[in-house]
Amino acid sequence: MFPNEGRLRLAFDSAPMGMAIVGLDYRLLRVNKALCEALAYDEKELLASTLVDITHPDDKRRDTDLADKLIRGEIPSYRLEKRFFNKKGSLVWLDLTAVVIRNELGEPQFALAMVEDITERRRANEALRTSEERYRSFVVNSSEAIWRFETERPIDTKLPVDEQIALFYKYGYLAECNDAMALMYGHERADDIVGARFGDLALAANPANVHVLRDFISNGYRLQQVEISEPDPQRPRKCFSTSLIGIVVNGFLLRVWGTQRDETQRKTAEIELEHSHQQLRSLAAYLQNLRERERTDIAREMHDVLGQSLTALKIDLAWIKKSLPDSSNKAVLAGMKNRLNDATRLLNETIAAVKTLSTELRPGVLDKFGLVAAVEWQCQEFGRRTGIKSECRLPDAELNISPERSTATFRILQEALANVGRHSMAKNVSIELKADDQELSLIVRDDGRGITTDEALAPDSLGLLGMRERAQMVGGNFTVYGKPMEGTTIEARIPVV
Repeated sequence: MFPNEGRLRLAFDSAPMGMAIVGLDYRLLRVNKALCEALAYDEKELLASTLVDITHPDDKRRDTDLADKLIRGEIPSYRLEKRFFNKKGSLVWLDLTAVVIRNELGEPQFALAMVEDITERRRANEALRTSEERYRSFVVNSSEAIWRFETERPIDTKLPVDEQIALFYKYGYLAECNDAMALMYGHERADDIVGARFGDLALAANPANVHVLRDFISNGYRLQQVEISEPDPQRPRKCFSTSLIGIVVNGFLLRVWGTQRDETQRKTAEIELEHSHQQLRSLAAYLQNLRERERTDIAREMHDVLGQSLTALKIDLAWIKKSLPDSSNKAVLAGMKNRLNDATRLLNETIAAVKTLSTELRPGVLDKFGLVAAVEWQCQEFGRRTGIKSECRLPDAELNISPERSTATFRILQEALANVGRHSMAKNVSIELKADDQELSLIVRDDGRGITTDEALAPDSLGLLGMRERAQMVGGNFTVYGKPMEGTTIEARIPVV
């Protein structure tokens, strides 16, 4: 079959690539070891097959068309990457080159096929293509800005930070980005800005970015979710959350990857929400102050008008009692005295009730003697009413704080003691009032059952909510915590000025 059969057979059999002699009917006439290994058949199995038998169905038509042209002399040879099935039924990719061997008359005798196994290369290329598609799909469709900056000259990371920044401004350029980034900076498409130098871009013009780059370098060429603002005279201020990672090889910065999320709407919503909270607090503080003034006026009216009227009525009853005429009818006289005694007792109870209501509305001791005296009085009153042993630790001197802060502190104390009386099952309670130049602290501790976390956070815990709101109205804060069977502690911290 071969001229110089011996030498050619040796070259054919020992060739590192697969080789086959194929008849004009596509039968395999001779195969070498490399082809057998590539297709996982032994020589006899392959020689019993045709080239078409082991070809993937989708490649048969193209391969036979080329082979027919080759045999007819229309083409001198052909090469293509085609798929075969090996003995296990797995797909194998081979790079096939085919030539036809003719006799002295130019008639075709057989074809010589030379193949290289490229299965792993094809798999690697397919995996790379799939990965590239996923990457492109992620970058293109991401709502976050994604970019890659390259440097025309690698930047030595041993240089001073400011010198590295200067080099990045000079040699850094935008090698890749998505449309989301372009839109964030006023462009329609990524192609509008790809290739631009870093120093020429709008984000580089923001002085804040120099500080970001300085932090980026100082932090080992990594930053996570740094908030920056982009001032633009033509548009509302924009806020971004930015993450950066630098690729450093052998001590040189080669490129920087970054992502950026537009936080403008969230920031605006936070500012508006905080503004709304401030307005609500101001309104609540105004209403609270108005209520305190109304309570003070009502207490004053009750004390000055109703109290004086009741006292005058008591004096009149006493005078009538003394002025009763002697009566021969002792039964009538006794009845009149009993009626007067009952009226006097009821009047005394009414006067006491008016004093109590007046004190609850606005304790006069708070206005007359100040917060320290009012806290001491409230502690004594609570112990007297509830039977819970009350201990009070107070500053030696009166505190110099505004009436609003004094009232807020006192009302917090009242509500805290009311909670102790209603819920704690405590036997002892301690009240501590202390202050320095900056802050006033009110601490109420009991030895009761202890408030739970769920109770402290419950939306219907209106007493706790009221105490917290009172503290916040005057710029303070309020905390409450407890342990089962170890009691509860509430603490209000209120600035002195």
